[in-house]
Amino acid sequence: MAEPTEYSDEGLSLVFDKALALHDQVEDSSEPSTSEDFQHKVKKCIMMLEDCTRIVSLINIFSSNENYKEVATEHLKYFMLPVLLGDMNSRLTGTERAEVVEASQIYYIDFLQRVQDYEFVDGFKIPELKSVKVEGGGSGPPPGRPGPPDLAQMNKERDAKMARFREKKELEGEIKNLKALINPGTRDEDLERKLYVNMIKRFVHIARDELESLQMEVDVLKYMAMAKSGQIKEEPAKKSRPFKPMIITKDKIQKEVYGLGYPSIPVLSVDEFYEQRVREGWWKPPSSQTSLQDHARNPEMIAQQEEDAAREQEEKEERDDEEELARARAKDDWKDDHRRGEGNRHNMG
Repeated sequence: MAEPTEYSDEGLSLVFDKALALHDQVEDSSEPSTSEDFQHKVKKCIMMLEDCTRIVSLINIFSSNENYKEVATEHLKYFMLPVLLGDMNSRLTGTERAEVVEASQIYYIDFLQRVQDYEFVDGFKIPELKSVKVEGGGSGPPPGRPGPPDLAQMNKERDAKMARFREKKELEGEIKNLKALINPGTRDEDLERKLYVNMIKRFVHIARDELESLQMEVDVLKYMAMAKSGQIKEEPAKKSRPFKPMIITKDKIQKEVYGLGYPSIPVLSVDEFYEQRVREGWWKPPSSQTSLQDHARNPEMIAQQEEDAAREQEEKEERDDEEELARARAKDDWKDDHRRGEGNRHNMG
């Protein structure tokens, strides 16, 4: 790299603008993130942004005791360097994911600290770096089992996210309008300054959301690392009952009909299917007493009981059951001694 004195503000600005345009192209791309062309653009953008970062640092553009309102308009856009690097690094594939996650966190945290120091936004708590590795090269402890959810805190976080989302959408609308108003042939410093400030504020919301996602990913990576090293014993998966296709029919007649068309699939009547499930332990056998509510929920049970009662009646008559015959004879004798309608107060005949 050439000496810093060989770089003018115009040359640095040109490189940054090209890197920003390439970043936007990557962000809007529909290519697969693992494709060779996509990754080539990501790496090229990273190299350009890193060059700009080194130059900005060497020529000491920013002063730590300034407010952003004191920073020259043409220098405001360089505040975006760390967040752009964080975004591009998070898109890298084909390398150790733990390294990518850690590097992206560092860039996002650096960006948030700078915009807070220069008072672009109101103060908020900036998360600390969450590393996948711990001292000694080993993996950190896996995430513990979550306790009872804090509903009040969850609602507070959700409301904060929704507020950030709405503000981000408003900023995106303003940025689009400002870009349309800026004439490439002339320079309107007020429009340009407002554009950069809005872009930085938009990136604040993006950085906070991305940082939260990356730190959640750290827990997953820790768990995976410990599982791979054998430090975590996975609980054996519960065996599920094998599913076997079958045809359920209403009665034995339907069973015989369907069985002809599906010889390879077992065909069971409703009763047979229920009895099979009871034997296999899927269901518990019913108690001897059933409630009216059970009957109401299962109208087929009533029809089945009526059918059983009629069949039992026929069987008794067929085998000339003595009790049944006596009851029938008594009924016939009563009919012989009493006229039809006798005893009915409404019968005046």
